[in-house]
Amino acid sequence: MTKKEIRTLSLSEVQFRNSDKQDFIGVIAGYAVVFEKASQNLGGFVEYIRPTAFDDVDMTDVVALYDHDFGNVLGRTSAETLKLNIDNQGLYFELSIPDTTVGRDVYTNIRAGNLQGMSFGFTVVQDDWQSGTDGVAIRQVETIGELYEVSVVAMPAYQDTTVEATRALQNSTHKQKMLMLLDMYEKENQR
Repeated sequence: MTKKEIRTLSLSEVQFRNSDKQDFIGVIAGYAVVFEKASQNLGGFVEYIRPTAFDDVDMTDVVALYDHDFGNVLGRTSAETLKLNIDNQGLYFELSIPDTTVGRDVYTNIRAGNLQGMSFGFTVVQDDWQSGTDGVAIRQVETIGELYEVSVVAMPAYQDTTVEATRALQNSTHKQKMLMLLDMYEKENQR
């Protein structure tokens, strides 16, 4: 039996957008997994995810959670509220945040900088272990079996992860709207 594992990633930037749908308060986007970046020490080992690790992973029903709690669902790929895409950096996500108590709390805490990381729950089919020079083992995750969930978290394991903020701003009308909203947000915070 393959054991389910959980990893967390740091968000250095988070993208916010207003949602066109009434049941959603906004959209966040970033990287839930990054390739070839070292994790924090995970209890005697440091981990890297290979770019080919997700090659055969079925992502048709992955859930987005707050803090790995299945009672705090934020989105789901099968509901098209969570979108996942593999690129050369890692596993990119876009999540429409629902207008729920948990959704509003998570969205507010991300904007405030209180929640700064992403995490993921998965199983490993193939990995490679090596001895590190400092006595800390190095684990290379070669193949992931299942991706169960991605989570917004407070304490990420991958501190060097960055979030790409330009993808949603490619549409100039949308970009103007975002800049206007950010300007309004900054003015309110200066009061």
